[in-house]
Amino acid sequence: MPVKNAGKYLKPCLDSIVNQTYAYWELIAINDGSTDGSEQVLRNYAARYPNITTANSSGTGIIKAMQSAYKLAKGSVIHRMDADDLMPPNKLSLMVSALKPYSVVTGKVSYFCDEHEVGDGFQKYTTWLNGLMDGGDFWRDVYRECPMPSSAWMMHRADFEQIGGFQSTLMPEDYDLAFRVLKSDLAVIRLKDIIHHWRDSATRTSRNESLYFPIAYLPLKVHYFLELHYNTSKTLTLWGAGKKGKLVAKQLIKRDISFNWVTNNHQKIGKDIYGVILKSDKNLKYKATQMILALSSPDEQIALQTDLDRNELLHIKDYFWFF
Repeated sequence: MPVKNAGKYLKPCLDSIVNQTYAYWELIAINDGSTDGSEQVLRNYAARYPNITTANSSGTGIIKAMQSAYKLAKGSVIHRMDADDLMPPNKLSLMVSALKPYSVVTGKVSYFCDEHEVGDGFQKYTTWLNGLMDGGDFWRDVYRECPMPSSAWMMHRADFEQIGGFQSTLMPEDYDLAFRVLKSDLAVIRLKDIIHHWRDSATRTSRNESLYFPIAYLPLKVHYFLELHYNTSKTLTLWGAGKKGKLVAKQLIKRDISFNWVTNNHQKIGKDIYGVILKSDKNLKYKATQMILALSSPDEQIALQTDLDRNELLHIKDYFWFF
């Protein structure tokens, strides 16, 4: 568990771990340069509970903190926790009971907030995420959002190391881990129980670190699209020339990937952006192309999806929504 200025949320988090119904756990809590007294709180808990170990990070940042923790971990099963969240009392018991070799266990989450009502965005993400646990293709919207949140996974150490452990430096690190699980073809065991209570607060990393803003996920999505799903036998087409579309285009150009760029914005058709001439979306030969869709307008998304369905194109094969 990486800890950086967890403040008043750290003790409740630690108490939720101490009070687990599963008894055979160890916590490796790494202080990542806290200046708010979190380091002393960790030391106090480590003095009281022999299965809690704390140390200072060997560097700065969340990846270095997790790498430092992993070096000290002795267990054969690996799980990550965030220092401002809460574990339901039976979290570890549920996950350990379900875990099998060559698999990852995940489950449902709940958002809560002490200061105000949980925002609409978090509620929608919770509904989408928990819906994945009820069935269907777990990876169907992997380019939309991360289906395996940072504190809602568990796997055997051997499997974790086989997919690279905490050695990757790609950010955001939880999304990168999800893509690596997909790449490795580990089985996904989905629990219908709530296994994690996610705290929304003004100090939450996803609210304050630009690396965790949704728009910053696009380079990671492009990276794994090209590695896992890019069909070089077809023409790659990028839809959309708004903010998202431009960021995707920059990533493709950076990697020297040739692509057609289309838009339904008549003011942009024929314009040269980053050395690529934008074309009309009319007369596109669907069967000969693979598409990255980076449209922001909900109405345009619905209209395009209707057209794709009418042409019997397959999601995560013929086209990829980059939300």
